[in-house]
Amino acid sequence: MNLAKLKVGINYTALILLSITMIFPFIWMFMISIKPKSEIYSGKFFPTTFHFDNYIRLFTDTNILFYLWNSIYVSLIIIVIQIVSAILAAYVFATFQKRWVKFCFALILATYMLPSAITYIPSFILLSEVNLLDTHMGYIFSESISIFAIFFLRQAFIQVPKDVVHAAKLDGAGHLRLIFTVYIPYCKNAIASLVLITFIYSYNNYMWPSLLIKSEENMFVTIGLRRLFMSQAGYGMDFPLAMAACAVSLVPMLLLLAIFSKRIIHSMANLYVNK
Repeated sequence: MNLAKLKVGINYTALILLSITMIFPFIWMFMISIKPKSEIYSGKFFPTTFHFDNYIRLFTDTNILFYLWNSIYVSLIIIVIQIVSAILAAYVFATFQKRWVKFCFALILATYMLPSAITYIPSFILLSEVNLLDTHMGYIFSESISIFAIFFLRQAFIQVPKDVVHAAKLDGAGHLRLIFTVYIPYCKNAIASLVLITFIYSYNNYMWPSLLIKSEENMFVTIGLRRLFMSQAGYGMDFPLAMAACAVSLVPMLLLLAIFSKRIIHSMANLYVNK
């Protein structure tokens, strides 16, 4: 009994230490954001005085709210398009057992193995041909299909009990009714996880938007943070303002994580149990 308690104590201690290691950079970032400039290189972890005016300057002297709005609304549109297309494709790949369907699924997975940078040049040329460069619509169009989302939901749809599907078919359910009354309700936790993953990817994406977006009014938060860092924090001039911007940029992802955390845990638990 004592050995079991000791093992549990060691496990909890290790988890606490790992958690502290993971969140320490974020705590350090927040501490820098509330320090005066004179204390940045003092070596002290806690500031002598708390300067929350760095956040006031962030909202009054920069375009951070504009960058956040662009990233959030574009990411939400991408989530809707990717989830809808992934649900339809995953249903086909999970339910149709024909050879050509399996071949198409294998071909799609093969394209997922290619580095994303390979697609930048052809995508850039394609968007330039249709005059969608430096536009949100062009970025949304280029991110409308996700191979990962299709694969992720296909694996979740496979786990739907066959008896439930057969019962729905006997009740006269067609393909769309099966999707909306059987597959989506059964896989709602997996879909919630995919929503969070898609948002994080789209919200944090930097390389492709930096090549596509050039005008100030269309910039996303990742590009805006880099511009802010180079203009305000270059050579250590205003690190507190840059760190305040980084802290504010985390708020949408933390809110989304708080909303979907339970469903994500249930989704991961189901995947683990069904292995």
